Amino acid sequence: MEEMPMGLGGHLTWTAVAAAVKKEKQLPVLAIENNSICEFSPIFKNNSNFTFNPDKDYYKINISDPRLHYLVDHGDKVSFTTKRHVIEHICQNLNLKDFKLKCELYLTESEQERAEKIASNLPAKYICIEPYSKMSWSQGREYPFSKWQNVVNSLKDTFSFVQVGKGGQRPLENVTDLSGKPSFRECSHILKRSSLLLASEGGIVHLANAANTKSIVIFTSFHVYPSTFHYKENTIIDISLYRNKIGGYKNHPLFGEERNLHNEQQIIEAVLKETEE
Repeated sequence: MEEMPMGLGGHLTWTAVAAAVKKEKQLPVLAIENNSICEFSPIFKNNSNFTFNPDKDYYKINISDPRLHYLVDHGDKVSFTTKRHVIEHICQNLNLKDFKLKCELYLTESEQERAEKIASNLPAKYICIEPYSKMSWSQGREYPFSKWQNVVNSLKDTFSFVQVGKGGQRPLENVTDLSGKPSFRECSHILKRSSLLLASEGGIVHLANAANTKSIVIFTSFHVYPSTFHYKENTIIDISLYRNKIGGYKNHPLFGEERNLHNEQQIIEAVLKETEE
């Protein structure tokens, strides 16, 4: 069994847990990951619900504890251990009763200034889009770049689009490309100003939740239980065709088949419905 690597999206879910701890225990969380104080995470920065000082009062949580994880990593696939939202799963295992499915992120003053400068040239109204999915751990969540392009092309006369995400990747046409310009943290400000986020399930959806921005989210057969990652204000686009066969697999040829068979018109219609005034 491989050790489960936790990304920025995983750390964002822990901010909701820390908020519940602070409310119930009146103590900040001292987060331990892989036997070290988790002060290296940019997500916990500037968040008073966390402390990195072991000499002060704190509520210690080992976020590497497998009993708190929502999945078990077997190498080529994962098995999901709960149908509950990951935040709910953690809080209930910690006997926390008063929690919200709400991530939190707090920019520093300099980050806020930089983010505002980046956003200053954007349209007054826009939709954010992240056409890529993190591929280093799993290829099972990807959605075709060409179909994201079709979505943009179909809606570009009605909406302005801003592409966000990791830099150094091919930008979509007919978008304002901000990929790689704000940091992941600073991107929360770009998302906060946007009407909507379009993305595959992943860390940026948790970031949009922290920014109080709704998302239209692609779920695939990888996601055995979409409820594990779904925030009720978001819209699920479930393209799965083979969940019973390949659920939890990190890579499989059937992922490509279901991606190719999905009609992106479903995304277009979801955008129009979500933006109705």
